[in-house]
Amino acid sequence: MNTLCKSILMTLSLALLVSCDKNNDDEFVNYQVAVPVTQDIADFRASVAIESAQSIRQAGKIYTYEDYIFVNDKLQGIHIIDNSNPQNPVKIKYLKIPANEDIAIRNNILYADSGVDLVVFDISNMQSISLINRAEDVFPAYRDVVPEGADFIDYSSYDPSTEVIVDFNIETRRERIDDFAVISANDAGAESGGQGGSLARFNITGNHLYAVDNRNLNIFDITNLNSPVDLGDEHVGWEIETIFNQDDYLYIGSTAGMFIYSIENPSTPTFQSVISHVVGCDPVVVQGDLAYVTIRGGNECGQDLSILEVIDVSDK
Repeated sequence: MNTLCKSILMTLSLALLVSCDKNNDDEFVNYQVAVPVTQDIADFRASVAIESAQSIRQAGKIYTYEDYIFVNDKLQGIHIIDNSNPQNPVKIKYLKIPANEDIAIRNNILYADSGVDLVVFDISNMQSISLINRAEDVFPAYRDVVPEGADFIDYSSYDPSTEVIVDFNIETRRERIDDFAVISANDAGAESGGQGGSLARFNITGNHLYAVDNRNLNIFDITNLNSPVDLGDEHVGWEIETIFNQDDYLYIGSTAGMFIYSIENPSTPTFQSVISHVVGCDPVVVQGDLAYVTIRGGNECGQDLSILEVIDVSDK
């Protein structure tokens, strides 16, 4: 083979390689993938504990009850603060509750989510708090909470029958578009009660505890405060975030709208209406005939706009 033929063949081979690389670049994409960090479910449940006061690592939601403040440490537990002297609040106890996001309190009984479970504490004596009950597997959609920045969740190595997700690691993966089989992160009275904020996911009304997860309204009968009865759940939608109660209605905020449910029959909430809005994080509060929906944009919340909507809810 002469030199000219060799040169032509080398040129054609190089062109073919470049063409293949270019086609490969078109077929592959970099993804931010959330990979579950798991724990054996028995070990997870056994790790709930009442401990001495600790430093707050990552403050989450806040809840008030009588002279106490309860501060969620995101996905870790609850700090209890004695606020009887507001000039000098004192941390007194820490409830270690893995995968915890929210609480509600009625007559010295504290309810908290712990991953798929609901745990119940007696706090009538703050120096001798006790875990008195656990309702297992009542929050099946809890695992849909994904860290900011993730495009997908890879559940391929997760076994829900034996494991609980306690965290996520973010990995950058370069995958062929057609072969990437994971799930999109955008598809997860006279009695004494406490007060949560506009970001609350728990609400106690009468003898019922209502709790929202990523897509469901979960209903519990707490007539016996020490032993909540799971009455099932009602599918609301996707990306459910907050719950608020006024009179016989629940107002539920999602990233795409506000849902109204009647609790005239408190054991079976019934859908009344929904109003949609631009995508954004969506706390809801209601006073009288007006609902206030704060739609926060940016970061994981969606588009860039931040909006306050005032909605007439006189006709549910």
